Amino acid sequence: MGTVLNTEERKDRDREFIRHYVENGGNATQAAIFCGVSDSSASTVGYRLKQRLVDDIEVEQKESLKGYASKALHQIQTLAETAVSENVKLNANRDLLDRAGWKPVEKSEVTEVSDLQNMTDEELQAELDGLYKARGKKLVDA
Repeated sequence: MGTVLNTEERKDRDREFIRHYVENGGNATQAAIFCGVSDSSASTVGYRLKQRLVDDIEVEQKESLKGYASKALHQIQTLAETAVSENVKLNANRDLLDRAGWKPVEKSEVTEVSDLQNMTDEELQAELDGLYKARGKKLVDA
C-alpha cells in the first residue's frame, strides 16, 4: 500500500506531475514514475492524476508555449513571403490575416420564407401541394 501524503506533499507531487507530463509530451505513466510512483501502479495513478489535474495541465501547456509564439509568427511570415508552394503561401497569408483580426465571418443568416402559423388552411394546402409538385409526388386530396 502506498504512502499517504500530507497536503503540502500532495501539492508538490501534483506540480511535479504536471511539469513532467507537459515536458514529456503527455505521458501520464512516465510523469507518475518520475514523481516516485511504482512502475506497477504508475499507469493507474498517472491516469487518475491526469484526470484530476486536467485544468492545471492545460494552463501549464499554454504557459510552455508562450515562448514559441514570436518564433512561430516569424516562421509563418517567412512562409508567406518565400514559400515555393502557392498553397503554402496562401495558407500562411490566411493565418496571418486571421491573427490580425481579418478572419472571415463564420455566420450564416437564415430567413423564414413563410410564417406557417399565420396561414389559412387553404394557404397551407396550396403550400403543401406546391411542395408535392416540386418533388414529383402525387397531390393529396384534402
